[in-house]
Amino acid sequence: MRMEPRVLFIAAMLLSVLALAACGAPGIDRVDVTWDTDPPPRWGLYPGYRQEIPCPRGATYHIDVYSKGKAFTGAAIAASGGGLAFKPTAGARDIEAEAPDATHLVVYATLNTDGQQNRRLVLRVERKGEKIYFEFPK
Repeated sequence: MRMEPRVLFIAAMLLSVLALAACGAPGIDRVDVTWDTDPPPRWGLYPGYRQEIPCPRGATYHIDVYSKGKAFTGAAIAASGGGLAFKPTAGARDIEAEAPDATHLVVYATLNTDGQQNRRLVLRVERKGEKIYFEFPK
């Protein structure tokens, strides 16, 4: 059974389009949240996830931001007084936070891909009483 060259060409084009679609712009894979207890628990947040965690006074949470399966930056978030404090981890790069008010943080990471910088929203953090909420938006 012989296939026409046109059918082979169309099939090859469809496969190449699918392959290119799978190679989209790299983004943030996940964000891991750990905190100081023994043993330290680790929550892996994926796009669209929201996690509620106990937040005793003085608690510190560590976040690691992953892209292409590897952690590329991180920070610490501390519950201080009635608010939240943000501090990039030693040697961390391309991570920053904005605080709309004392109980909220919005964390951004900047990806450098092909010479272009893409600032991405990584986490929304909210503290309510004895709970803290980490949300990785889609």
